[in-house]
Amino acid sequence: MNQRLRICFITGFICMNIASFAQSSHHLVERLEQSMDVYAQRQNETSVYLRCNKDVYIAGEDLWFSSFVLNAQHLLLSGLDSILYLQLVHEENDSVIWKEMYPINQGVASGHVFLPHTLEEGTYLLKAYTAHSYYAAQPYFYAFTPVQVVKDPRAIKRYWHLAQSISPGKGEPVRFDIFPEGGSLVAGLPGVVGFRAVNKDGLPVNISGVLLKNDQPLLDIQTAHAGMGSFRFQPEAGAEYTVKLNNVKDSLYRIPVNSGAGVTMHLQNNDRDSLVFKVAAVQMQPKRVALRLQVRGVLQFIVAGLLRDSLIIKIPTTGIPPGVAEATLFDEQLRPLADRLLFLHQDNRLNIQVSQLKEWYGPLEKVSLKIRTTDGQGHPVPAVLSLRIVDGLFIDRRNVQDITNYFQLSTQLEDSIYDPAYYFDTANKDRRSALDAMLMTREKERYNWSGHSMSRDTLKHRYVLSDSIKGTLSPIGRPQKDKQPLMLMLFNHNKSLVRFTGADKNGVFYITPEQLHTGRRFFIKYFAESEYNMQVTDPFDAIKAVEREVRPVHLSGEKSIVVDTAPLDTSRLQYGNMLREVVVQAAGRGYGDRYFGYLDSIAKFEGNTDYVGQCGWLNCPACGSGKKPVEGVTYSELVESKRSQVSSHPFSFTAADMRKVTYHYPKYTEEELLKKFKMIMVKGFYEDRVFSGPDYDKADRSVADTRNTLYWNPVIITDGNGEASVSFFTSGIRSAFTGIAEGVSGNGSLGTATFGFSVR
Repeated sequence: MNQRLRICFITGFICMNIASFAQSSHHLVERLEQSMDVYAQRQNETSVYLRCNKDVYIAGEDLWFSSFVLNAQHLLLSGLDSILYLQLVHEENDSVIWKEMYPINQGVASGHVFLPHTLEEGTYLLKAYTAHSYYAAQPYFYAFTPVQVVKDPRAIKRYWHLAQSISPGKGEPVRFDIFPEGGSLVAGLPGVVGFRAVNKDGLPVNISGVLLKNDQPLLDIQTAHAGMGSFRFQPEAGAEYTVKLNNVKDSLYRIPVNSGAGVTMHLQNNDRDSLVFKVAAVQMQPKRVALRLQVRGVLQFIVAGLLRDSLIIKIPTTGIPPGVAEATLFDEQLRPLADRLLFLHQDNRLNIQVSQLKEWYGPLEKVSLKIRTTDGQGHPVPAVLSLRIVDGLFIDRRNVQDITNYFQLSTQLEDSIYDPAYYFDTANKDRRSALDAMLMTREKERYNWSGHSMSRDTLKHRYVLSDSIKGTLSPIGRPQKDKQPLMLMLFNHNKSLVRFTGADKNGVFYITPEQLHTGRRFFIKYFAESEYNMQVTDPFDAIKAVEREVRPVHLSGEKSIVVDTAPLDTSRLQYGNMLREVVVQAAGRGYGDRYFGYLDSIAKFEGNTDYVGQCGWLNCPACGSGKKPVEGVTYSELVESKRSQVSSHPFSFTAADMRKVTYHYPKYTEEELLKKFKMIMVKGFYEDRVFSGPDYDKADRSVADTRNTLYWNPVIITDGNGEASVSFFTSGIRSAFTGIAEGVSGNGSLGTATFGFSVR
């Protein structure tokens, strides 16, 4: 049971035997607490946030990414996962452009992806998987970020010209859904009704209309934010209530009302330190009820009471973590009577301040910044941050996802959320009411930590990946009766890094994360007289198989409707002359790895007895020995029948006794070389690439500098005073640059800060 769990008992408005009430209520609370045991299976689940140095790329550029891996329940950096499996796929056809493994160090991973010049223009998805965040039959997928690729820099303007109306056009169909607070309306009790309006593409639309009682207008309604709104009224028994939308054809929507016994639950107040609910009932005998509050599957509070007419329930929330919470009212049989989603501590976050920033800088000028991280009370706290500073042209304004709204909101719901950043922007004065309306217009079953989701996941929750890579050795030919463990050697191309491991007597071995550091590509060699077939599983095959069986819905927080404040002038873009790829080809035959050349040189001479005698003839029997032949050189050689007749110099011969031979050593494929030397080559971690910028205190300033990413650091750790310093140089690009710092503190607080400056 969670250490913060609080239990209290309330008696409502009737007199009763307190001892008897407390005893029965305690039994109800115990059963409610036990019902949360199903969430224990997810206590090791992780959640992955992925972000690139920018959103829009010109084909041929480098892509840099960072990833935060948090415990899904407590939102703390997790040390559980050690391997980040990364794929870049085309959004339209799912073709895989890139797949590599990267190390995760205490919940943080970062790396590089190469985007070739030949990459087609379009939208790609960079997707991340880990052993404890990805499982089979996963209906929704969150751990991805969209990547836009253009061939011509002038095409960047398409990501700026996004203005469109959010009012439905004439005759345009509108989907209108109604959500009574708590789950139902009861005749004779006041209730709140939330509603949501979207167009055929699922985008929010602003609407207005009227609530009708028996076809007579009762009150006007209209959306307040992003196609959502609410209204309050008290339905009467026997009356029929409908909503009619203005300027929308055939838009009459019935509001269901329970005319018999029933219960309503209304959230009266959601303050910094408490929640206040009003529970009301009609035509019902007094019954014991309990209100349960849980956040991400962790039980926080249970209130038990006796309900007759109404109850006011106040829950202290100090110490409860921020995020989406589920409040559910149960009867004695643990049947839900009413439920609601709400958000706790909306403004409780990691504060990130960037100082020493000027409004503008000159080209190739040094920039020095100080970063400070504090908690909600302004006290300094250490934190792990990533920082990117990029030309604003390369930011897709639709992609408003950041670490805060991703972990606190987007990943908590099995639904698309329009513009999740809106609810965490302190400039939006209505953000509290807007977020409450958004959650009220989502079914509780959409909550990733609801009982419905848990019962579904209990049946299908099966992890696909592991933090080690499995390998097998199977004997070629007749199996050995007495099986013995085999020694394996792992080494890189020049054997500067050598590790040893072993396969068990069944030929099974595992490559650990530490061993994956051996090299981007490395070799595994077995030691045995007998020959074996050695194989290592490809974890990406497992991902492919799962996604082929159940294609998950990719959910991301986007703002698809953007109003232009000024048109983008692409006529002066400074990225027109990109350095094209230069391919250097070496003469002669080569191998993909330098070590293959070494193996090839050994294989050429292994068992090779050919020589060139002092006389210059190939395999001269009179000389008996000599130098090794040179590849491609033509030599004279005696035919076999004549060789047996020659024992010393000089010797006579005819044209029929000799032949001209252009000498060639045996040629081996990489596969043949590996088999010959009892080895395989496998993929390790893709590392070694580090983002770096020029130091113009030392570097030549006359060289053209067209960098659009001025600074990228996936891991900045603020000290005990919450401080860190960074410095970099601007490029020769004159533009408006945007900086985004985001990260997590040691206690799980999340934060994002955005700043900007110009280079002119």
